Amino acid sequence: MAGLETPQSEGNYVDPKDEESSDSTQSPPAEISEPAITLDWDGPTDPDNPKNWPTWKKILHSAIPSIYAFGLTTSISTFVAGIPFIMQQFQVSRIVALLPVTFYTLGFVIGPCIASPISELYGRRWIYLTNFTMLIVFNAIAAASNSFPVLVIFRFLAGFGGSGVLAVGAATLSDVWDMQSAGRVGIFYILAPFLGPTLGPLIGAYVISEHGNDWKWSVWVILCILAPLAPGMLLMEETSKDQILYKRAKNSGASGFEIHDASFYAELGKIGRAVLRPLHMCAIEPLLLFLGLYTAFSFAMTFSLFGSYAYVYKTVYHFDSKQIGLCYIAVVVGYLFAIATFAFFDATKYRPEAARTGGKVAPEYRLYTALVGCWLVPIGLFWYAWTPRQSVHWIVPVLAGFPFGWGTLANFLSCMTYIVETYGPANSASAVASNGVLRFSLGAIFPLFIFQVYQTVGIHWAGSIFAFISLLFIPVPWVFFVKGKELRRRSHYPTNPN
Repeated sequence: MAGLETPQSEGNYVDPKDEESSDSTQSPPAEISEPAITLDWDGPTDPDNPKNWPTWKKILHSAIPSIYAFGLTTSISTFVAGIPFIMQQFQVSRIVALLPVTFYTLGFVIGPCIASPISELYGRRWIYLTNFTMLIVFNAIAAASNSFPVLVIFRFLAGFGGSGVLAVGAATLSDVWDMQSAGRVGIFYILAPFLGPTLGPLIGAYVISEHGNDWKWSVWVILCILAPLAPGMLLMEETSKDQILYKRAKNSGASGFEIHDASFYAELGKIGRAVLRPLHMCAIEPLLLFLGLYTAFSFAMTFSLFGSYAYVYKTVYHFDSKQIGLCYIAVVVGYLFAIATFAFFDATKYRPEAARTGGKVAPEYRLYTALVGCWLVPIGLFWYAWTPRQSVHWIVPVLAGFPFGWGTLANFLSCMTYIVETYGPANSASAVASNGVLRFSLGAIFPLFIFQVYQTVGIHWAGSIFAFISLLFIPVPWVFFVKGKELRRRSHYPTNPN
């Protein structure tokens, strides 16, 4: 049967009964064990292989996780614009009013750790459907509530229940595109976790202002962004190779293979091990640990702008929430330059090497963008730390967001494509989830104390503290660029051998 093979038959499926009848000297049937059958594509043109799908279908399965990730992460910071009104309605301090933001972001730490490894065992499609439903329902309950505890609880559930797509989306892109195309197609998907939180304060400020300063519209606007995805979700198909082949073989009536254990407790144990895999990878894989800390710091600094921009531009330049939101545009322009930088190195370094080696490119070729970005983050942070003052025009500190955004996303683009190409489709979802554990943990914590740090030590030295820390991370991409192959060989998980 096509798609089923055994080592003994070299690609041809042999029914154990036929083997039994063809050899009269064999042991009794009771002692015969069925050979293990490996499921694989029929060939390079197998139409069930997502990499052979029509272009429109590939684009659909790439656009949905990208738009979803944008809406999901935008919901983190649209809420920030409503903090003063939450403080007023519920009579709470600023730190307490930030809890719906913090707990929503903490949900991103747990959700991908559960969803991504389970998707590797049981497929991607149902993750999208369940995550989308939970995100919409729990956010709606949070926005409709007039109870602060209910608001916090359901914001956490919305982040926890809706965030699995952040890790599964990377695996989906690996499923439907070849390695060379996945890095380019996935740029917007990788951009979303930065673009969303950066544009969120601007979106939230204008939407809340247009609806009578009702903070609930900081949540309703996200539901409006995500609602058009519902029809597309229903059109999505399974992209996981294991699940496609398993269902195809099962529907054909083939026997001699078993992907899932029949025992409920064995299945439960398998799920438990899969859920712990991202944490395990984060703990024992130096590659993931150091790249995780590297990207987590830049990500946390992006989240810290929620507090520092509000403090700096209100204190020094007396900006309102709309004007503060507009200050993020410089950061977004930096993101666009990061994409251009990634595209430049993709065209001048990665693709020529792919052509030379027949597609067998070392993942370290993805790190060129980070070799540039690692210098830009400290430049932007020192610039932003020392320029805000009444004698200096507001545009000067605003422009500091340009090198910061450029460097931050350049580092992230390099690191994420490096991780995906290092661990491949089999473990990339768990590897991305392990990176997210560190990123969103720091992202959830930083906004809680940034405001207090700026009040305590002052604008200039508060910014300088984080700028000096960023200097310590400059060597990270260089070390991986030089020693990456050696570190990949020491991995406890299968990695790209190139």
